[in-house]
Amino acid sequence: MVFHPRENWDPRTGRRIYTRRDFIQRAAALGIVIPGVSSLLAACGDGASGGSSDGVAIGTPDNPVTQPLIGEAIDSGLEPESGTLQVYNWADYLNPDLLPQFTEDTGIALQVTPYYNEEEAIRKLAAGEGAFDVWFPVASTVAKAVAGELLQPLNHDYLPNLSNVWAKLQDPFYDQGAVYTVPYAIYQTGIGWRTDMVDSEDVEGIENPWDVFWNPKYAGITGLYDDFRETLKLAMFRAGVEDPDGAGQAELDAAAESLIELVSLMDIRYTIDGAYSGIPEGRFGLHHAWSGDMVAVPWYYPEDGDPSVSRYLWPARASTPARAQIANDTMAVVAGAQHPVAAHVFINWLLDNDNALENFGWVGYQPPLTALDPDSLVEDEWVPEYLASAIVREQDFENPMGNVPIQLDADTEEAWLDTWARVQGTA
Repeated sequence: MVFHPRENWDPRTGRRIYTRRDFIQRAAALGIVIPGVSSLLAACGDGASGGSSDGVAIGTPDNPVTQPLIGEAIDSGLEPESGTLQVYNWADYLNPDLLPQFTEDTGIALQVTPYYNEEEAIRKLAAGEGAFDVWFPVASTVAKAVAGELLQPLNHDYLPNLSNVWAKLQDPFYDQGAVYTVPYAIYQTGIGWRTDMVDSEDVEGIENPWDVFWNPKYAGITGLYDDFRETLKLAMFRAGVEDPDGAGQAELDAAAESLIELVSLMDIRYTIDGAYSGIPEGRFGLHHAWSGDMVAVPWYYPEDGDPSVSRYLWPARASTPARAQIANDTMAVVAGAQHPVAAHVFINWLLDNDNALENFGWVGYQPPLTALDPDSLVEDEWVPEYLASAIVREQDFENPMGNVPIQLDADTEEAWLDTWARVQGTA
């Protein structure tokens, strides 16, 4: 087994490319909020059972939506198309050793094109750049992608392995009936640290675990994700905001001021790789962390390092719990795909229990499979015991302190991005 999470670096040059900060600094590249693409994404009527904004059907766990049917699913009983299946996915978010097996099993050749954040992917798809068949959207952007006519409806006759998935995610609140998407991976957002650099009591033994990022004892070794929603939410979780996705400008401003304070207090650094590679390298002793990144941490330690000093906490599970995010990514067939049957075959193949587990062993992000017993992941050596807290469980999505992100409407998203630009301008 080799874990390897999504990265944000050009392998040819070794330089980071297309971070969220890049998109904020180059506002014209923000396909989600610039007028042309924003109008495209708002073009369709909602026709939904839940809330909507500017034609975008926005579901919540308490108010799920059925996305409007735009176009028709492919017919049943068709053979896969000839030619190469084009897969568009986060960089390093598929096990490359597993992909030749797909071709051997199905006779379908495929090519994977990486992207480095959701803004880049949506911008390219909305502009019609590239002829892609399969895409892996974040669940909280599915509604906007549907409204922008970026996806085509699925034919479940080709997806019998969807039955392998947790029932909750077979019929998710953001896309009831899985009309356009099926789940790919699940993850929490929490705190990662090294016990040889950070006292665990300063994380696990305090009233609000998020406060550790404001502890000057760890100045110079602390990092946060370079991600506008994740990190503004962290500051709001710390402040006890019950519903960050519904936050007003006053709450956003307070979050920004709290994060700006970290520049002088903590010498804070914003990264994408700080959890899975910065912690093993000792660049960070403490970092904002996706659970999947922490599962991957042991494989990034140097040969003379000790991975067992790594720890992870999802604050919603702390002894005195605090709000924390939990989410999932999805798989979808792109509107106008040249190989839609092959795309369905690929998605179904990845939902096979054995294939999904092998993929998990490389990317570090769990598939939400009923056959995958969280209690066996340590015993079967998929996850080391000292990082067992990074294993996501189905009941975590029901945790009253868990926050599942929803689609932001265009005006709200722009306010978040403007606020984040202010934070990043001081970093």
